[in-house]
Amino acid sequence: MKTICALLAAIATSLLLSIAAYGQPGAHVDTANVRVCPVDDPARIPDFSGPHCETTPLWSVDPQGRHLWVQAQLVLRPENLDGPGPFGLQVLAKASSEAWINGTYLGANGRPAGTRDAEIPGRMDSVIYVPRALVQEGENTVVLRLSAQHGFIRLAAPMHRVAFGPYRDPSRRMILAYWPSLITFGAFAVGCLFFGVTALRGEDREGSAILSAASLFAAIQLLAEVSRSLYPYPYPVHEIRLVAILVCAFGFGLCLNAYVLLRLSRLAVRARMLRLTGLAAIMVLIVVVVPGFDGKTGYALLAAVAAGIIGSIIWSIGKRPGAPAYLALFCAFAALMIAFPTDFIDTYFYLAAGGMLIFLFYRQALTLVGERQRRQAEERRARQLETALAEARQRTAPVQLQLVSAGRVDYVPTDRIVQLKGAGDYVEVHHDDGRTALYNGSLAGLETELPETFLRVHRSHIVNTAFVNALERDASGVGRLLLTQGSEVPVSRRIMPKVRSALASPAD
Repeated sequence: MKTICALLAAIATSLLLSIAAYGQPGAHVDTANVRVCPVDDPARIPDFSGPHCETTPLWSVDPQGRHLWVQAQLVLRPENLDGPGPFGLQVLAKASSEAWINGTYLGANGRPAGTRDAEIPGRMDSVIYVPRALVQEGENTVVLRLSAQHGFIRLAAPMHRVAFGPYRDPSRRMILAYWPSLITFGAFAVGCLFFGVTALRGEDREGSAILSAASLFAAIQLLAEVSRSLYPYPYPVHEIRLVAILVCAFGFGLCLNAYVLLRLSRLAVRARMLRLTGLAAIMVLIVVVVPGFDGKTGYALLAAVAAGIIGSIIWSIGKRPGAPAYLALFCAFAALMIAFPTDFIDTYFYLAAGGMLIFLFYRQALTLVGERQRRQAEERRARQLETALAEARQRTAPVQLQLVSAGRVDYVPTDRIVQLKGAGDYVEVHHDDGRTALYNGSLAGLETELPETFLRVHRSHIVNTAFVNALERDASGVGRLLLTQGSEVPVSRRIMPKVRSALASPAD
């Protein structure tokens, strides 16, 4: 406990020191009114009063496929200039840029130009050194020359921020927002590996494969998200990052619904795939219609969560076991999306996804435990069947089985019984002369009273191995026993090999 407390204290101290180091006051340019002019002469700053110039908010400045001059006002207060420096001008934009402040050239991020061949792509997030002597309290004029001739996607808002402050790498400030999300990466990686191996081993293959894929999507999306704070990439890479985030969120949402359909719907694979295809079509339509990658990603994911909520409500009304828990999980996810609409995709999604996957991991663990218990039970039955079939021709004297029906008690010799079939609260007994009688009780209750020549080969069938004529196997892998009276009894897939081996061996 002391070690854990010390670790938490160290993390908190590190976070506070980071905030103190990067939380010095800064100032943004006036984002409401900037002047924008096309570039006629890249060697000469225009006066920004020409007929082709316009006043616009900074967020609507679009250098994509264009070559622009931008003029903005930067108002500095005394606290913005406190300290020895150094100072820097941060330009966060999908663009190459050059910067001037109060008429003096500061530097460049890449090389802006009017053509693709002439432009050198700059970093998506850059900082240019500003000497203290070039700025003053009050109003300062910032001029940028921008271009974005590279890339394959047109962004709705390519300009993110232009700000003055202490000279710091912008990506190091971003990591403060991303580091809580990085905690979940371990859960995603472990989940992907564990359930991937589990699926390959054939243990609940479909459920394990879905959870492995969901973990992989979440892990890749997280790496793509935080890459902006880990690697100072050139601005064309930003489009690849946004596409990766969108695709992974799309895949994660589909995986969630695929898992819930598997666990609650009881539909065949084809029916489940049709429903997932319909959901995918709706999500694709949202991606096409909604502007901005944050909007595309957020609303597509919300559609997947809404589908999960609707399905969970229907299955909860139908009293499917576990449905209310899934409903609560999807509702909590949706509530978090609504409560933090601007920060959800960047930060809270990974915490929510991590919590949701931990819950699904728990449910999957219960499924795997149940699967292993069923396999062990079937293996025991297979061993019993192997022994019973070998001894079928040398069975002991028949046992009188006591059966009750409507106040009457019958004593039936077990060697005259071909099979017993479960029928709710009754047992259907098939005799060797073709008669069928219905008695009170359950297969589980009678199973302990029958001699070893009887074996339960299916949850609804017990057979007298003395009447087994042949064993056949369907293309699906499910087997069936053909009895001497012409009837057929299904055999569980897992005990098929041992049944086949036993029937192939000569009786002792």
